[in-house]
Amino acid sequence: MDHIAKRQKVDEKAVLFNSDTLSKIISYLPSIDLLNLALASKRFGISDNNDDPSLIETSAQILVQDIATEEQLAALPHYDGESSLADYHYLQLMKAPLVFDQLVGAKYINREDKSCVCNPWGAGWMTALSYNIMRAGKHYTLFTPLGDDKNLQVGVMRPGQANENARGSPCHKEFFQHFSRTHVERYNNSSVHCCMYNHYGKCNSSGWHGSDFVNQRWEGMESTTSGDDIGMLLDLDEGTLSVYKNGRKLGVMKRGLAGPYCWVISLYERAQFRIKRGSIPPS
Repeated sequence: MDHIAKRQKVDEKAVLFNSDTLSKIISYLPSIDLLNLALASKRFGISDNNDDPSLIETSAQILVQDIATEEQLAALPHYDGESSLADYHYLQLMKAPLVFDQLVGAKYINREDKSCVCNPWGAGWMTALSYNIMRAGKHYTLFTPLGDDKNLQVGVMRPGQANENARGSPCHKEFFQHFSRTHVERYNNSSVHCCMYNHYGKCNSSGWHGSDFVNQRWEGMESTTSGDDIGMLLDLDEGTLSVYKNGRKLGVMKRGLAGPYCWVISLYERAQFRIKRGSIPPS
């Protein structure tokens, strides 16, 4: 009987502590819980040796390959020093609905729906950022007005945290002076730290260094009218940001971009908009 019990115990361990089995179990866990499990258990662990990943890292790698689409895999660059747990974290972000995670003056129209924001005061630019970080590949997002509003600036900026003193558009130094960046070491020599389309059709961009703010025209630009849907295609393979109006491509607004970025919108005069992830338009 002891022999049978011992063999049964060994068989149970073989099933549990197996990367294929574990990858299916952890698919039900958010990435933060998976990280906590790795930190709490020596048996699972996080390896210091990239050539010999731990059980949980191997399981996360299998899971990512199983559930990610080709487009999603292309958007998961594996930086030196990162484990497959980071890939799983970013994959979860890409699969989740887009929301505005940080509000700078802006407000949620309904606290139960963080994809919709407004400028409640009707004075000055109010900003909202998404924490969905984009580091590579292609990403397409729709910004839809929830009324007849057209007063917006929308685009991408570096990930980070703004404090309550940040003012104006994120492209201006008055905003950046109260903004703390993350992922600073991975800008890949791109000086385009903020790039936004405004409702006049022009491109606002900045490297956040003093007076380097640029407001420029671009080929294909059009202004928005009340009720227009604005689509943005960030292509980090080509380093471009393109604009779509009501599903029609206007053109490439800016070149020379390199991740990471997050989506950002600035609203003026009681404007209200929704953010939603969209399918990559055909080339």
